[in-house]
Amino acid sequence: MRRNGRLGKALVLAVLLGLTMTACFGTAGSSAGGGKPVVFSNTGGALEKLFKQNAYADLSRKGITVSTESPNNEAKLTAMVRGSKPTWDVYYSTPYAAMAKCGTLFEKIDYSRIHTGGLDKSQMTDCGVPVLNSYFVLVYNKDTYKSHPPRSWADFYDTKKFPGTRGVMNFAKDAGMETALLAGGVPADKLYPLDYDKAFATLDKIRKNTRFYDTGAQQTQALQSGEVDMMLAWPGRAYDAVKNGANLGVVFNQPIKYHDVLTIVKGAPHQDQAYALINSLIGTKNQKAVVDQQPYGAANSKAGKTSDAAIGAFVADDTKAKGTVVVRDNAWWAKNLDEATRRWTKWVNG
Repeated sequence: MRRNGRLGKALVLAVLLGLTMTACFGTAGSSAGGGKPVVFSNTGGALEKLFKQNAYADLSRKGITVSTESPNNEAKLTAMVRGSKPTWDVYYSTPYAAMAKCGTLFEKIDYSRIHTGGLDKSQMTDCGVPVLNSYFVLVYNKDTYKSHPPRSWADFYDTKKFPGTRGVMNFAKDAGMETALLAGGVPADKLYPLDYDKAFATLDKIRKNTRFYDTGAQQTQALQSGEVDMMLAWPGRAYDAVKNGANLGVVFNQPIKYHDVLTIVKGAPHQDQAYALINSLIGTKNQKAVVDQQPYGAANSKAGKTSDAAIGAFVADDTKAKGTVVVRDNAWWAKNLDEATRRWTKWVNG
């Protein structure tokens, strides 16, 4: 026990040292050039490249330099804020984290400084500004199922009628429990609060056939290589796999709608520039660039939809879903994330 205590203290010192080094020497992925700085912690990947080409470039012309760091690690953010020395200004977040940590990890948003035209007011919260819409969808290998493809979450959880390997992200938040309940016959409007026991009873049916993944890159690789036959997928990662040769189909029956938000870190040192960055990211130009090149929906309705059929094939909407879209209850997740995560982890490791 004493040894574990020493290790714990050592880890804390290591984190604090890392934060000090970051504060002194800057963040990874910094944009070139001078000007007023703002530091953005985000998910990286394809979205980061689009942000750099559009939002960051526009800010650079206004004298604001964007530095970036990924992945957007909440543990590191928490250590920064608790140490009263945050080096990040804007943090790419889930809406429920922004709700749960509003006022502790995140500043309350002054919406008089936000260009809210085109935004969905129901997605605007005290500490979170919507930036992206998407859906969890069922993706399958066409070569595996040929003329008998899955058509519902019930099919995803039925390994007798639809044999094969499943892929699921190893996080409670990534819709494993919701889709299991839908597969078990729970009506979409009765989904929350989640019935853990019923969800895991359905998840047990695919436990031996399931591979769990921790990153989007792993998800893409599993789909691309044929390692899994079906995936509870992020559409962007499925689209990437198709670009690399995967032969995939998408089921739009009961897609789980979610959105991401932008937050300002509590005590952020560059708050004026943080507002400028948020406005640039939710602006029509940047939002249009995202939907034109990735299978996501814009948070800003003025950006419209993609005209690229290959991208559109992975974008869920009410028309494709025929009225079956299920909207995630972010208020429930804000209150229950820790318990849901504990239950999920116990099941995965059980």
